[in-house]
Amino acid sequence: MKIGLKGLQKTCIILCQVFFLWKKHKLYRVKRMKKYLKLFFSLYAAGVVFGVLCCNFYIREKGYQTSLLPVYLASFSNLTEGREYLFGNLLIKRGTFFFIGTICGLTPFGLPMEVASLLWLGFLGGNLITLFLVEYGLKGMGMAGLCFFPQILFYVPGWLFFFFLVAQMSQKSWGNRKKEASDYKAYFFFLTGTLICLLLGIWMESYVNQNLLCHVLEKWL
Repeated sequence: MKIGLKGLQKTCIILCQVFFLWKKHKLYRVKRMKKYLKLFFSLYAAGVVFGVLCCNFYIREKGYQTSLLPVYLASFSNLTEGREYLFGNLLIKRGTFFFIGTICGLTPFGLPMEVASLLWLGFLGGNLITLFLVEYGLKGMGMAGLCFFPQILFYVPGWLFFFFLVAQMSQKSWGNRKKEASDYKAYFFFLTGTLICLLLGIWMESYVNQNLLCHVLEKWL
């Protein structure tokens, strides 16, 4: 019982610290976040449109011959370690991007990195949607959505908050604005919370999503 009360006490203290840091630092207030979220969604949407146009142009010029989903399923059924392999692979890829983005956030390169990343992610999303539509028609939209579920519930808030933190910190590097020790403390503190959210997304993508996707598509195809 005492252990439970101590654990609850520590949890309350951590939550109070998070609230205090959020309220103290103007960099991380909700009003500022809304402005950046509009920019992030605009960049991602532009990438999606460009991805759709490029994919349609490629299909028109080269034709479409590959069946995507059987190849996708086969790539995992041939793996001896399956989900563990995927988890490690995603951990390295997502972790590398997270690390590079965190470092860029401490420099003026954080903002250009975010613009390029959001456009590229949108481009990939546009390609995926188009390919599913070409192969399966309107029901391909549902199948494309299935590829992102349930990890999207963790990835969307995690990556958006990550981009927001990096943008806010990087912006202070423009115009030689001084960074205080409290800025660094808040930056890494909130990034730690973001990292936990992304790790949950990686686990969901590796284990839950793959089981769900294989189960549904094996019956569908």
